[in-house]
Amino acid sequence: MTSALFSSSWYRVADLKPRLRRQARLVQHTYREQRWYVMQDLASGRVLRFNPSAYRVLALMDGVRTLDEIWRHACINLGDEAPTQDEILGLLTQLHQANVLLTDRKPDLGELAERGARLKKTRLKQYLANPLSLKLPLFDPDPLVGAITRQVPPAAWKGILLAWMLLILVGAVLVGMHWDELTADITARVFTGDNILILALLYPLLKAFHEFGHALAVKALGGRCREMGLMFLVFIPVPYVDASESVTLPSKWQRMLIGAAGMIAELGLAAIAVWLWTGVSGGVTKAVLHQVVILAGVTTLVFNANPLLRFDGYYILSDALEIPNLSQRANRYVGYLCRRYLFRTEAQPPLHLTAREPAWLVAFALGSVIYRTVVTVSIIVLVAGQFFVFGVLLALWAAYGLAVQPLVKFVRFVARDPALEGHRRKAGGVSLALAAVLAGFIAFVPVADWTMVEGVIWMPEQSRIRVPATCFGDRILARPGEPVAAGQPLFSCTEPELDAQLAQAEALVQEQEARLALASTAERVQMQMVRSELAHQRQRLADLAARRGDLVVRSPHAGRFDIESPGDFTGRHLPRGEQVAYVLDPARYTLLAVVPQGRVDLVRHRAGKVEIRSAESLWDVLQAKVVREVPGASAELPSMALALQGGGQIGLDPEASAEGKAPRALEPLFQFELQFTGPVQPRYLGGRVHVRFSHSPAPLGEQWYRGLRQQFMKRFAV
Repeated sequence: MTSALFSSSWYRVADLKPRLRRQARLVQHTYREQRWYVMQDLASGRVLRFNPSAYRVLALMDGVRTLDEIWRHACINLGDEAPTQDEILGLLTQLHQANVLLTDRKPDLGELAERGARLKKTRLKQYLANPLSLKLPLFDPDPLVGAITRQVPPAAWKGILLAWMLLILVGAVLVGMHWDELTADITARVFTGDNILILALLYPLLKAFHEFGHALAVKALGGRCREMGLMFLVFIPVPYVDASESVTLPSKWQRMLIGAAGMIAELGLAAIAVWLWTGVSGGVTKAVLHQVVILAGVTTLVFNANPLLRFDGYYILSDALEIPNLSQRANRYVGYLCRRYLFRTEAQPPLHLTAREPAWLVAFALGSVIYRTVVTVSIIVLVAGQFFVFGVLLALWAAYGLAVQPLVKFVRFVARDPALEGHRRKAGGVSLALAAVLAGFIAFVPVADWTMVEGVIWMPEQSRIRVPATCFGDRILARPGEPVAAGQPLFSCTEPELDAQLAQAEALVQEQEARLALASTAERVQMQMVRSELAHQRQRLADLAARRGDLVVRSPHAGRFDIESPGDFTGRHLPRGEQVAYVLDPARYTLLAVVPQGRVDLVRHRAGKVEIRSAESLWDVLQAKVVREVPGASAELPSMALALQGGGQIGLDPEASAEGKAPRALEPLFQFELQFTGPVQPRYLGGRVHVRFSHSPAPLGEQWYRGLRQQFMKRFAV
């Protein structure tokens, strides 16, 4: 027992004869081999959970026994597990607030009216508390889903579920078979004006189908759905249903099935869409089916299945772990840890915790806070980039919700919590000290700072073999794919006009030599003129011969010779400067990294150690140094391996893709060429790598300020 056995207020309620209302339904649950009882108010849908001791007390509330008789009976039968009088009073308070308790005394009509108004106010506050998630109840879907479920025999539901799961499996196989076609140029096919309009029209319809999946599952398993409406997530209308009655089902597998029913329904719809998509030749229908696959497939797996958000994944995880009210219990347990170990009070741990529950509760509490913060900030940045006023309002709300409100609650907790009685000054001092240490750490302690970008293994310019002049391919003098030495002839070209000029120059030289022989008997002035002309013609002949010699292209260094389309080389017209072959030497490979504008100054002036990890082998670390920087920013990508379509992180401009232009990034990027310095060298060209530029350590406050300032400059030009 956590308090004294007797209560000073017991005399006020000892003679009450309590009983439960008829709309109160009790269901037995088992959590981690512990027995619990769930009570549901059938009128309001509100749910309460009780342990076996509380259930023994509830079972004695028959309207005949007084509360004092009930407590004494519990003390005799439960022994050390009997509740105290204060715990009985707390139980009565819960039942009274849930509106499931009746007594032999006349009800206070004023208090009932006040309670009803307070309940309406609480529900309204829940609907309006989060401007990013507003709820608008519309109707009761129970009659509709009831009419549907009555058409299906109860024994047929398992077969329907099995067939539906088989459909999802077939859809997954089809997606795997057509993965490249489905994901090719996805930005141009999804994020254009027409396709965004299709997305906006399809999204509410798909989510309505998702929510009806929940409603049908609840009804098929014997429950009821009392409310359906619209939830405005970042001002986007999304249907929702109230499936809270599922918590009364005794089997956790049934509850998990209801939680997954929406995702199962939506993934099945995605499977049907991808099957139809494979059979449609093109046009608007194919585009709509592609958007259905993206929405019903990707968004379901990325958002609904995430257990850190209060969506389907959260309730499935809660039932799988057998920890009901996972979020609230996690917050309460973290609060207990603060009281017990931070403020050193004699706080009692939450009751009925098993050995593994604390680890799950702490992990969920920390993970959900971090994830919600990241999601909220990301949404604000996204909205603010398009609508500045809304962005500012959301930023103010986020600052209040993420910083001000928790701080106010913490101060109120330290100032008023009864558990800190006698330790309040110590708790305040510890809190201030921790706040000061945290602020000092953020403001003054240097921590590691780095920039993470992506790059592609690149070939140096001297390894690219280009023709020195406009010519025609003649012969390949080295075997493609074989090693060559520096200076070894690779291929030769012909230029008929150059050959004609060379023959003409040879003839002119011979002519001038003959004239010089005749002029030796003539005047000295004439002989000097002939000699000058002969020297000019010989120099012209040497220049033409050198140009003719350049048409035999030689290897600039040792390596492996590779030529494009060797079978088509002979007779092919080659413009001056065209790249036709390579001499590949892994020791000469470089790396071309692309850096966003917000981090380019750090890479330019504060780049220290550079580490490179291949996307195919993250465990192998390569060393490199910056050798060259392209002076200006460019939106052109050096390789598609850096784009989202190639597995990278850079989004492409859909307008450039739609117009058939070269791939261009959505934002200008700076290119840096790096040379490998370590003993390990890359083997393959064109591979995508992760590049980490280490900078001199800086305090977190400075890093956050720099990032925030860059975001403001980028989004708002301020």
